[in-house]
Amino acid sequence: MNGLDTNILVRYLIQDDLEQWKLAKEYIKQVKVSGKTCFINNIVLCELVWVLKSSYKLTKNEITEVLEKILRADAFDFENREAAWWSVQQMKKGKADFSDYLISKLNAQAGCSETVTFDTKLQGVEGIRLL
Repeated sequence: MNGLDTNILVRYLIQDDLEQWKLAKEYIKQVKVSGKTCFINNIVLCELVWVLKSSYKLTKNEITEVLEKILRADAFDFENREAAWWSVQQMKKGKADFSDYLISKLNAQAGCSETVTFDTKLQGVEGIRLL
C-alpha cells in the first residue's frame, strides 16, 4: 500500500495541471499494476472535499459524485471506507459537511455514546447532541 497526499489526489481527479496530472495518473497506475493500492486516509478525504468546494467551486452533488467514484475504485484503499461511504450518503441528504458526518461516524465506531456539537446542521443525526 502506498499513501497519497491530497494534492496528488486533486491533480489526478481535477486534471487542471496537465504535467502533474500525468505524473499522478502514472504513479497510481504503476501502484495498481504492482498489485498494491493507494491509501487515502480520513484527513486526505476531508481536505479533498474542502479543496473541491473552496478552490474549484464544485457543488455538493458534484463532490458526492467524486467521493463515490473514488470509494468504488479498486486502485484505492481507505482508512475507513465504511465510515466514508456513510458520510457521503449523509451529506447527500443532510445539510452538514462531509467532515462533520465523518467525525460523528468515527466517534460512534470508537465507542462514543454521543458526539456533542454546536453545529445545528447536524440536528437529527443519530448519535449527535446539540449543546
